Amino acid sequence: MLPVDRPALRAALRARYPWLDEPDVGPRGVEAGECDACGAEARLVTTCGPGPVALGRRCAGDAGAGAWCDGHAEEAAAALAWLERLPPEADDVARLWWVATGEVRLDPALTAAIASRALPDR
Repeated sequence: MLPVDRPALRAALRARYPWLDEPDVGPRGVEAGECDACGAEARLVTTCGPGPVALGRRCAGDAGAGAWCDGHAEEAAAALAWLERLPPEADDVARLWWVATGEVRLDPALTAAIASRALPDR
């Protein structure tokens, strides 16, 4: 397996996707992994329940503010609005971010495929 230049990958991702710097939502605000509800999209928000807690974009949108407790309605509204602004490739970007930070390791062939979608001009 070829090593990934993680600092360069982080820099390229941050330059193209400034939303990665959000500390409370997105790949920096959740534990790396797939959505607790569907298992098919990257986790991007953590809710306080009831139900699955770490959700991807579509599952959080489908659940709406009901995925958060009543005491966190403002947080829910902000997170849902943030999710709506993400680009279509956000799941790939999140997964690549976790590779860039060392939270997960991917086969280089898979990393290259994801990078071609998230950073097409690189």
